[in-house]
Amino acid sequence: MTSPTPQPFIFGLDLDGVVVDFYGGLKPIAAAYFGKTPAELPDDYSFGLSEWGLLEKHKGAGGYDLTYDALHRHAVNQHELLKTAPAIPGAAYTLRRLSRLGVHIRIITHRLYVGGLHGKSVIQTAEWLERFDIPYRDLCFVKDKLSINADLYIDDSPKNIEAYRAAGRPCITFDNPTNRHLGDTLRARDWDEVYALVTAAMPKT
Repeated sequence: MTSPTPQPFIFGLDLDGVVVDFYGGLKPIAAAYFGKTPAELPDDYSFGLSEWGLLEKHKGAGGYDLTYDALHRHAVNQHELLKTAPAIPGAAYTLRRLSRLGVHIRIITHRLYVGGLHGKSVIQTAEWLERFDIPYRDLCFVKDKLSINADLYIDDSPKNIEAYRAAGRPCITFDNPTNRHLGDTLRARDWDEVYALVTAAMPKT
């Protein structure tokens, strides 16, 4: 009788703010959009980027659309942000190390939330992953991240982190200013700490 094949350890990987330095790539674009220099936009920001001058629903002076959706559309259409943004230091190298250990990397990202950009978002995402040689088995574009199974997740969005916790699913909080009000359970400040947390969670053979 043959032994059953062991199931791979699945790591549910968010992209923006975790692997992709999304805010770093967006900042100079946002500065030009607002007629400012990058130094004028604070590094201590909250989710929604109101500190950069973004509004939730209303247009600014002169009728200009200053919502996040408008900035995101501009950044993807005019600057190919999802293709050109830098990587978080250490992310690509660490993911390759984890892949060599047999970790099944499942990317779970919600990049299809601005209408009219779906095709460009998918293409730019795939090209970015190839550019930085990111190993992965699955690429999932979903809003409801709880609909995608994994043994361990990593995310930076407070909303997603709290949803994982409420569902009893272990999630590494990748540190940035938007999530520092949350508790520090499974918090990583860099990819060395991510590696340590993932390998500690893997089943011992």
